[in-house]
Amino acid sequence: MLFLWAGLFLCTGLNAAVPDLTPEENLWLITHDRKVRLAHTPDWPPMDFLGQDGTPSGMVADYIRLIEKKLNFRFKIVRVNSWDQMLEMAKDGTIDVISAGQETRGRREFMSWSTPFLNLKTTIIVKKQHRGELTLEKMKGMKIGVVHQYAVGEFIREFYPQLTMIDVPSSVKGIRMVCFGELDAMITELPNALHIIEMEKIPNLHLGGDTGFKLHHGMGIRKDWPLFSTIIEKALATVTEEEHKNIYNRWMRLGTPVFYQTRAFWYTMLGVAGVAFFLIGSVLIWNMQLKRQVHQRTEALRINEVGLEALLALNERPHGSIREIIEFAFQQMLELTQSRFGYLALEDQDGITYVVDHSLPDAGRQFRVLNHGGGFSGETKGFWGEAVNRRKPMISNDYLRSNPQLKGIPAAHKKIVRYMNVPIFNRGEIVVVAGMGNKESDYTLSDLRQLSLLAHGMWRMIQRKKAEYAMQKSEKRFHDLLEYSPNGIAIVQNNKVVYENTIQRELMGDLNFLNPGRTPRFHQDDLAGVQAFFRQITKDELKQSEVAFRFYGKAADESRYPPTWVTCIATPIDYNDHAAYLLIFIDMTEAKNLEHLLIIQDKMASLGHVSAGIAHEIRNPLSGINIYLGTIEKYFRNPDKADKIDASIQAVRSASGKIESVIKRVMNFAKPTEPRFAFIHINEPVREAIKLTNFSLNKKGINITQNLDDELPRCHAEPHLIEEVMLNLINNAADALSQVRDGGEITISSHSTGESIVIQVADNGPGIPRDLREKIFDPFFTTKAHSTGIGLSLCHRIVTDHKGRLELKHSSRDGAAFIIKLPVSPSGAR
Repeated sequence: MLFLWAGLFLCTGLNAAVPDLTPEENLWLITHDRKVRLAHTPDWPPMDFLGQDGTPSGMVADYIRLIEKKLNFRFKIVRVNSWDQMLEMAKDGTIDVISAGQETRGRREFMSWSTPFLNLKTTIIVKKQHRGELTLEKMKGMKIGVVHQYAVGEFIREFYPQLTMIDVPSSVKGIRMVCFGELDAMITELPNALHIIEMEKIPNLHLGGDTGFKLHHGMGIRKDWPLFSTIIEKALATVTEEEHKNIYNRWMRLGTPVFYQTRAFWYTMLGVAGVAFFLIGSVLIWNMQLKRQVHQRTEALRINEVGLEALLALNERPHGSIREIIEFAFQQMLELTQSRFGYLALEDQDGITYVVDHSLPDAGRQFRVLNHGGGFSGETKGFWGEAVNRRKPMISNDYLRSNPQLKGIPAAHKKIVRYMNVPIFNRGEIVVVAGMGNKESDYTLSDLRQLSLLAHGMWRMIQRKKAEYAMQKSEKRFHDLLEYSPNGIAIVQNNKVVYENTIQRELMGDLNFLNPGRTPRFHQDDLAGVQAFFRQITKDELKQSEVAFRFYGKAADESRYPPTWVTCIATPIDYNDHAAYLLIFIDMTEAKNLEHLLIIQDKMASLGHVSAGIAHEIRNPLSGINIYLGTIEKYFRNPDKADKIDASIQAVRSASGKIESVIKRVMNFAKPTEPRFAFIHINEPVREAIKLTNFSLNKKGINITQNLDDELPRCHAEPHLIEEVMLNLINNAADALSQVRDGGEITISSHSTGESIVIQVADNGPGIPRDLREKIFDPFFTTKAHSTGIGLSLCHRIVTDHKGRLELKHSSRDGAAFIIKLPVSPSGAR
């Protein structure tokens, strides 16, 4: 049989087609034999990759060997670490030939490309939970991985710019990220995807669909070698369909093979032949070997299942801390690889190393922690240095031979038979070393893959947990910043208030500030500006960033004086990955009140100047009038007409006295004198004021009702000033009633609250409009046609001088109610 297969192979080789080369082309090949620098892709199985011994393997490597055979020519192989590095070396002329690649517009600038000899579909790899056929049009919103600088990535970015593309260093890395949920999908060549899934033993992935994009790979040749490009074209043209098919079938396993091509069939045939050529004993031996193989395969499948379960448990199990993640992963590594000891070193965990403690009864499950503050020290490099230097996992089933000096071995583990190491790198720096040792049987590539998957999974979980910690801290800082701000803060998103801090709720209550037109609590003078401002926010057309307005603390029928002043500042922000507005509400009421007092003081100063001028201009003529009246009285007294003259003189004197009284009032308002307080019963000046106004009120048909508490305590007050305040309030109430009706009623009451004496003047008139209430105590403000606007301002000042308060409230009969609150003297007696 062997001779037969050898003969067939030789015949096939003799009949293989060879290119028809010119003398010049043959001379070029002789001159450049073993000098043309060719680089293979190191991690693109099964198309092109480096085998365990470092030699090029895969479909592309077979094509290169076939071309070398046809041309009787050898390339000089140059090692590269990645596809990115190979492209850079081709650009700077460090290599002459790229073994295989897709021709693109960018790559044509530095390489000539042969006719494609490898035509591959690109497929979409997703988790098995994803149902339905996927296409590029259906993948919007998904995180899609593609190898950095691969042609399929350039194609998708050009024709599907709306897709979210994430570059990964290799197909193996990208498919692992899909397995762990870090990517939603990975796009790569179909053979590459099938090979990785099979070799990595990943059961939770499948082919989710076809991208519709084919890759046509040819050889890349430096642009200044057109003659060599022609030679390669001739060599590729001689590759027969049978040769293409042989290479393809060697590396591709699609569908179920025909029964006579299966290994089981030939094992059966060999068994039958063995029975025919050997005795029954040989059959029994063969059966025993078969059983052992089945047992080994079954055990391997079981270990793979356990590994996948451990991986899923690591990914899905809730972990309270990074320490718990590390300890759980370490236990799984020991159990999964059936190791008697292990170690796990982490660079960013202050050099903590986990090792099995053999002093404990169950050494396979218990471990202790060794602290190494310096991280990965040089003394331990004998333990893991080779794996780190070669930047890939390593197995040694004869440890003494690989590390005869036993460098870097912990004291508890001097006797090491076999071990394996998996280093993990992040951005070129080593971050984790996982090692397992002393399995009862030899370590296999399956053990190494399982350990690698668990170590990578653990590292990703640690990074995810760190990200969670950082996000929690960030969210807490943001929440504290908002919650403990001295100002009211609200966040508006999609025309809804999605957040309000405590200050904001206390400041504005249930005020619907986004729709100010629907609530009567906004001050009418500010309503138009507020509506315009918040309309910009609801329409997402913010042009002004600030607005000031007034509002009342309750609904319109229960509103109180004064309103609250607020300044609102709006800023566009991003909140939970969506556009929103941050609104800051600053309470400006106290500042406005201070501003209001300053304005009143300015008005008072102006009034002082005016009243002083009036007094100066009028007082001298009045003095002259009084002198002349005295002279008339003395020298021109006529006994016959004395009664008439006396009456005239008395009238002149009375008018003069009234003018003088007005001047005194103006002067007192502008430059008040100190009140002359006395220890009095407050009802006395109140009754005096009622007595003085009773006649005029009865004439107008207005009824005045008294409800005075005779048991009030005494207080310090000046009776004449209190009487003046009451006269002003009663006359104002009468004027208000006469504007809307004939008659009406004024109620005057007094009572004590223990600390204060309260006097109220209430009417059943029209009341005072809400928007005017904050102005009625301002000097010179009036709504009457023939009024100076001094009365209520003078009343307010007199009550303030008595250390009291003058307030305006709604009357119980819908009119106005002025309330005077005076402090009770400490020694007051009833």
